[in-house]
Amino acid sequence: MRSARSASISMLSGVLLVLGLGLAPSAMASDGPSSEAGWTLGEDDGTLTAPDRPEAVEAPGEVGAMIVSGTRATSSRGMAAVLINEHLHCSGSIVHNRWVLTAKHCIMYDSNGNGVPDTKYPASSLSVRVKSLNADSGGGVVGVSLTKVRASNDIAMLKLDRSANAEPVRLASANPKLFSETYAFGWGAPCKGCGYSSYLKRATQRVSGASSDLWGGEAIRVNGINGYVCHADSGGPLFKLVDGARYQVGVLSSGDRSCGSGSNHYSSVPRSQAWIEDVIARF
Repeated sequence: MRSARSASISMLSGVLLVLGLGLAPSAMASDGPSSEAGWTLGEDDGTLTAPDRPEAVEAPGEVGAMIVSGTRATSSRGMAAVLINEHLHCSGSIVHNRWVLTAKHCIMYDSNGNGVPDTKYPASSLSVRVKSLNADSGGGVVGVSLTKVRASNDIAMLKLDRSANAEPVRLASANPKLFSETYAFGWGAPCKGCGYSSYLKRATQRVSGASSDLWGGEAIRVNGINGYVCHADSGGPLFKLVDGARYQVGVLSSGDRSCGSGSNHYSSVPRSQAWIEDVIARF
C-alpha cells in the first residue's frame, strides 16, 4: 500500500509546475525580525496540488533564465545559481559561506517513474555560481561536496567544497504578515518556452495566504505585483525587508503552469530554520 505522500504526489492537476529544470537521470554524470510575527500558516488552502512528473519539465537550454516581468536585480548579494553538469538548473541562496539553501525537488529525480522524486543527484554533478548577476559567467563556480534534504518539506542544503567568500543572507524567524510585500529573486524563464537569458531578476509579490509546498510542508502563498516566477526560479529566495534589512522568508517550491499569473508557493524558511541551523552546525 502506498504512503499518503506517494498517493498525493501521484495526483496531477495540470495546473502547477515544478519550477526547477528537472534533469532526467541520463543527464547526470541568524535570527529573524520579531516584528515579522503576524499570521500563522494553517492547513493547505486547496490551491496547491502535487508536483508534475520530472519529464514534464524542460531540460537545460529549452527555457530561459529570468523571472517573468519584474526588474533586473542590481546586486547578486546572497544569491547562488544552482548548476547541474555546468548547466543552470535552479536558483538558491547563500545561508553560510559553505552552505547554499535551495528546493529539495531541485536536487532529486524520480528514478521509478511513479511521480515521486526519490533519488538525489550525485553531489559531484552539482555546483553553484556565486557573486555574479549572470548564471553563466562572472563571479566564481564552487563545487558541492554534500547534500542534505528535509523529509517533509521542499527544502535542501548544498555543502560547498570551499568557502563562497560571500555575504550570507539573514533567515527570518517568523512568517511575513498577510498582504505584506515580498521580493522574489531568481534566474527563471521570462515566459513559458522563452529562449535562454542568464541575468538575475527580481519581482515584487504580495503575501496572499497559507499553502503547502510540494512535500506537504508549510508554505507561503504569494501573488505577483510586478512579476511572477517560472522555470529555474525554483529554490530561489523570497525576501522581506525589515528596517532596511533583507530577511529570507521562503524557498520557491511551485507556481502556476502559465508562468505569468496565479499563485507562487514558497516553503516556509521560519518553519525550517532550526533544521537549517542544525545542518550547518553538524555537517
